[in-house]
Amino acid sequence: MRRVCSTLSMLLALSMLPALAACGYLLPAHNQTIEPSALRAGAYRLDPDHAVVLWKVDHLGFSTFVGRFDRIAGSLDFDPLQPTEAILEVVVETASVSTHVASLTEDLRSATWFATDRFPEARFVSRGVEVTGADTGRVSGDLTLLGVTLPMTLDVIFNGGASNILTGGYTLGFQASAVIDRTAFGLSTFAPAIGREVTLEIHAEFVEIDE
Repeated sequence: MRRVCSTLSMLLALSMLPALAACGYLLPAHNQTIEPSALRAGAYRLDPDHAVVLWKVDHLGFSTFVGRFDRIAGSLDFDPLQPTEAILEVVVETASVSTHVASLTEDLRSATWFATDRFPEARFVSRGVEVTGADTGRVSGDLTLLGVTLPMTLDVIFNGGASNILTGGYTLGFQASAVIDRTAFGLSTFAPAIGREVTLEIHAEFVEIDE
């Protein structure tokens, strides 16, 4: 009986392939570009529905533990012909920290870790941009966490810009990464058993602000 059910499921899936393929034609191909002359200069805001900050930290030498922050806001002033003049500001709600372990998520919000009642926001403000390739760069700035402000550099990949095929809004896409020493911000619980170095991974879309 199990084999019959498996066969029927496979046949059903195969029968749906033409319909799924047809749906693909409803959306045009991606049209992002990194060509500066084709990109729009202006003010952009972070799309909170398409932004996430992941953090990764060594767990007792056994594995890398991964969590995230879910509520993020930000702004970007962008001129593709003068990329080094870009200005970026991002604010993360620390209480939006999240893991797949409910008890740990709650603990991370406590005074032992992020003390979200006292420090509800982490903030990054850019101070300079260095272009390192056609679609790569480094954004240096200041990160404020737990009331401590220290320099941080983001290694950035530019995914391109285009009109969003679903919303119509003009959108710029980025991914970025950085490594920080959490203990430098006073976040020293269980260090060094839980790693001092934290890798940040950011995926974000910025939408042009209509004037």
